[in-house]
Amino acid sequence: MVSQCQRMNAGKFSMSFKREDGYTIEVTARQTEAKFDDEFSDKELKYIKKSMIEKIGSESSKEAADMAFDIINVCQELLGEQQFESVDQIVSSNL
Repeated sequence: MVSQCQRMNAGKFSMSFKREDGYTIEVTARQTEAKFDDEFSDKELKYIKKSMIEKIGSESSKEAADMAFDIINVCQELLGEQQFESVDQIVSSNL
């Protein structure tokens, strides 16, 4: 996998195998200390979450509020925190 990663000049190469018994095997080769645009530290996730919570409270567009809601819940999941049930729950818990 490392050779494949090097040949493709990629920082990360992943493979996934689904088994019949309901398990999935995932293997990743990556450059040490490399940072990718789809990976964030806890500090960065908390900042993103805080920014979206501020935005959701001031947003008048339902579509933008729904998008912020989804982003907040992804951050919650990645931080190991309980997800919110609704936009109203986020707004009321952060007043």
